[in-house]
Amino acid sequence: MTDGMPEASSTQAPIPGQLIVERAREADAVVMILAGELDLASAPTLERELREAEATRPARLVIDLAGLAFMDSTGLQALLRARERANADDHRLSLRHAVHQVRRVFELTKTTNAFTFED
Repeated sequence: MTDGMPEASSTQAPIPGQLIVERAREADAVVMILAGELDLASAPTLERELREAEATRPARLVIDLAGLAFMDSTGLQALLRARERANADDHRLSLRHAVHQVRRVFELTKTTNAFTFED
């Protein structure tokens, strides 16, 4: 890591079906950077990583979705649970850089308004 952000060379390319989660600090926020696929098989990995980040009690938790190639309803449920915990723990949660195919999941399920999106 350099200046709180992961170095470009540290980013792994996900293999099909894999989810890579990297964590970085950004002022008052913990940023979770996702790459690969967020689905039934990988949602538990995201849940574990989110809970570890939440345990640090950040003022803000940002989930960067730019590297996601795919997200199913299980991934959406993991994000909705994170939002519920954020509300209960009084920290802000936002999603960043949702690519078209991922944003479409929010649109189809009418959950777009459940989140704050940063783009």
